[in-house]
Amino acid sequence: MSKFKYAALCAIPFVLLAAPLKQVRADEHMVLVDTIDVNSDKGLGAFDISFVDAKINLYVLADRTNASVDFFNPRDATFIGRVGGFAGSLATTSISGPDGVTIVGNKEVWAGDGDSTVKVIDIASFQIVATIPTGGKFRCDEMAWDSADHLLAVANNADSPPFVTFINTDTRTVVGKIVFDGTNGTPDATTTGIEQSQWSPKTGLFYVSVPQIVPTDATQGGIAVIDPSSQSVTKVYPVSNCSPAGLSLGPDNQAIIGCSASFGTSPNVLTQSVVIDLVSGRVVANIPQVGGSDEVWYDSASNHYYLAARNNTDNTGKITPVLGTVDAKSNVFDGNVATSTSAHSVAADKVSHHVFVPIGFPAAGASDPTNPCPVVSKGCIAVYLPSSIDADDRTRTASK
Repeated sequence: MSKFKYAALCAIPFVLLAAPLKQVRADEHMVLVDTIDVNSDKGLGAFDISFVDAKINLYVLADRTNASVDFFNPRDATFIGRVGGFAGSLATTSISGPDGVTIVGNKEVWAGDGDSTVKVIDIASFQIVATIPTGGKFRCDEMAWDSADHLLAVANNADSPPFVTFINTDTRTVVGKIVFDGTNGTPDATTTGIEQSQWSPKTGLFYVSVPQIVPTDATQGGIAVIDPSSQSVTKVYPVSNCSPAGLSLGPDNQAIIGCSASFGTSPNVLTQSVVIDLVSGRVVANIPQVGGSDEVWYDSASNHYYLAARNNTDNTGKITPVLGTVDAKSNVFDGNVATSTSAHSVAADKVSHHVFVPIGFPAAGASDPTNPCPVVSKGCIAVYLPSSIDADDRTRTASK
């Protein structure tokens, strides 16, 4: 452990006694405590989704620069190894890979690739053991796993129209598909695509971010609700001035939406994040202090949402990339910390409380003034920890 990391950990109080429990304060911010090298001469430039399975102490990242899924130990923030065999970073993201990743049954990594396939990696052997085509022309992107029905829902977001494929994770066979073309209760996402999906063990339903649900109105996005038993869209929750991308399920049947776009003109540009009720679709909170996000993450141990907001925009239209933090109990904004123009992926480990933000090296001639990597031209994984504990946080212990 570096001296820098040790000093930051020592500065984290374990109990906040001064504030009364009923008081809710936005006083927590994130501190950069470490960076991880990806152990490659190519460095880390292009990447996509990341995921942590705390039960097996594993953090994985879709690393396009090295055409691999990279494996890390989230407790001590170290690189373990990588499994190659993916498309890599090609001319466009629509054919690049890997893309979306998740961990199934604590034993396998399922990863989308640029050739419209899902590849299954056996964690024990570090080998690709299955390749499952979804029948599209472009990449398999973000995905979610239904652990009750053993179904994976994976989006072909770049196909026109986009579609969600259902794969039985026991037999590794395709068992259904929903096309988002405006028929059969689906929103028409033909020209705008679909984004992050999640499955809720409480409701038993899938939820899919749809950036635009009205083809002629960019301000109208939504969350599509999917019943896995019928493999159909049963509801669409509209969300205005958001362009939903990231989606993460929090407490109390709520979810935070990572809104990817900004709306309006200076000095009234609006960028935000939105919390919704998963049962009714009601907007519970609008959080204007952070937006322009891609992946978002809920940490159940600290009861906080984390947002990879590389396109965070102020009221004048100025973009400042940040890692945003929102208290999931109160839905109060806790703060932003500067990251990088490439920082669109985030995942957290609920045991160590490490929050991982991959940082890519900038393109030749590009500016990335807040890039936190020790060697900017190599990229890295930035590791953050909370600086303090809010009065309304759950009890937790910082990493040692």
